[in-house]
Amino acid sequence: MRLPVFARKPVPPAPPEDAALRFIVITEDEPFYTRLRGIADGCQWRIGRAQSIDEIQKQIGRPPTPIVIYERDLAGGDWRAGLMKLHQTTIKPCVLLASRVADEYLWQEVVRNHGYDILPKTAPDEKLIRLLKFAWFWARSGVHPNAG
Repeated sequence: MRLPVFARKPVPPAPPEDAALRFIVITEDEPFYTRLRGIADGCQWRIGRAQSIDEIQKQIGRPPTPIVIYERDLAGGDWRAGLMKLHQTTIKPCVLLASRVADEYLWQEVVRNHGYDILPKTAPDEKLIRLLKFAWFWARSGVHPNAG
């Protein structure tokens, strides 16, 4: 009796660097950033960190425009002004507002200020991964529903 021969499947090449989901975080919350870094490492995504919007502009060198996670409770600033400033840049990133609160009213405020969505800081990792993947889809499409 002959045993079937199983051919080895070729290992697919690594995706081009531009295909890897990437995002930049502006936060003062170290545990939250550490959590996002763990998610990024586990998913083989690229993560950066910035202290200001001006620093984000320096970090973003080329398309595709990444996702920016902007902390709602940054010291000394109003998140609405931060989202508007990001929207006024030439890079027009897909901005997620990191917040402990995630309700319809806040979501409407985020959209009004040219943000994309809320990233609930207390959500399970699986939900954060889904939100980041969906935001990346829009960032890569070049058509942001709230870019207007």
